[in-house]
Amino acid sequence: MSQAKILVVDDDLDNRLIIRAALQVSDFDVCEAADGLEALDVVAKEMPDLILLDLSMPRLNGWEVARRLKGNPAFSNIPIFAFTAHAMAGDEKKAREAGCDDYVTKPCIPREVVAKIKLHLQGRKEGRHA
Repeated sequence: MSQAKILVVDDDLDNRLIIRAALQVSDFDVCEAADGLEALDVVAKEMPDLILLDLSMPRLNGWEVARRLKGNPAFSNIPIFAFTAHAMAGDEKKAREAGCDDYVTKPCIPREVVAKIKLHLQGRKEGRHA
């Protein structure tokens, strides 16, 4: 069985490095993007199995990236986890309305993020959504 490919989209290099390391240790294939426009390009080229998406980024924010991906039939089935410091009341609801399938607030514990991703992907494989 091939490794699941996770796209990490975050304009903060440290955040990408920490999550990439945690994902790679757990045998995920990781690709990265530093902003929303780059994310759209990487999704088209790499077709990731799941996207960790920062919501506040330059050039194109994560809210709009999620809307565009979910609005495109070629990418609409790719799960998107909002990966964000937006932790105010209502932010999770707004992220889900933009098309995010789950919500992870930063700062976070990387192994908990990995566990959440594994659970979600396992549920998809078994025909249920986590």
